[in-house]
Amino acid sequence: MYMIKNDFEYREWMMKTYFMIDGIQGDSLLTEEELDDFLFESRPAAYPCLAMVLPSTTRPLDNDISFIYPEQVGLWAKEMGVLKC
Repeated sequence: MYMIKNDFEYREWMMKTYFMIDGIQGDSLLTEEELDDFLFESRPAAYPCLAMVLPSTTRPLDNDISFIYPEQVGLWAKEMGVLKC
């Protein structure tokens, strides 16, 4: 799980975590345009958010990208008694 605060952090996180490309080693099988399209389609709805790569529930060999937003964290904090509101 990783906190992402902006587009730059999102792209960096996706390259390192989802695509496992570190900028020093590794090449992508996608063209730059295909990569940009995928990143755009997969981006979070808002920042900040927590991002995770999870095993896909529908495609056995794939991973899914999941985002958790501040509203959900706030609800969980209230349920756990961390916030008294």
